[in-house]
Amino acid sequence: MKTFSLINKKGGVGKTTITVNLAYALAESCDLRVLVIDNDDQGNDTQFFGIEEGRTLADILLQKAGLSEVIQHTRYPKIDIVPSSEALLDANVVIIKDEDIVQQNILREAMQEIEEQYDICLIDNPPTINASVINALVASDEVIIISSPDKYSIRGAKQMLGYIEGIKEYNPGLRYRGCLLNKYNRTWHGMNMVQDLNAISPVFNQRIRYTKDKLEASAAKGECIFEYSPNCGFAQDLKHFLTELLMGE
Repeated sequence: MKTFSLINKKGGVGKTTITVNLAYALAESCDLRVLVIDNDDQGNDTQFFGIEEGRTLADILLQKAGLSEVIQHTRYPKIDIVPSSEALLDANVVIIKDEDIVQQNILREAMQEIEEQYDICLIDNPPTINASVINALVASDEVIIISSPDKYSIRGAKQMLGYIEGIKEYNPGLRYRGCLLNKYNRTWHGMNMVQDLNAISPVFNQRIRYTKDKLEASAAKGECIFEYSPNCGFAQDLKHFLTELLMGE
């Protein structure tokens, strides 16, 4: 199983939108078994997949349950999810205060039991650095920064690069794949932002256009963009990114 963390220190860049739709593309287009880990106490991935009850990531981090006890099936046969909830807030506080556990290795050790069950794991991280994010990065093989074309998002990406380097103390094999530019429009401003990003980080060749109306409508219906509007700019760009992502393996 290859594990990717999707992350940025800045919120609102579209990490969850990318995560759920990338999971669908990997499962449906590539016939891969995908596990999504919702590592945000807002639980947006969890809500999208219609999970309303049961154990969550907090139970894993507090070592109250094994990963196989928490994983839930989604309506998509090849996509499962580790749900999240507001309980993750309290779990982060408990982990930091508990001096009797190796705080950064909890998720990595928990994932060993399901290693052979999935081909790809996508971890959707919140716009912060806390115990659960550190656990996610330590448990990951590769990390992708999701950025939108604005100075605050690029600043968040630059901050995150420093954290990624720091986490290699605990996960020396962690590979930074690059920055995926989301919400992109081919304007003078957009192209300038690409230059600014390139100055601090490798950037994927494929950029994801922001098809706002289609994305909002598909989210409202609880459908992936490939179901709702497979020919829109976002869907086509994400499909091309999928090729770039897998070719780099």
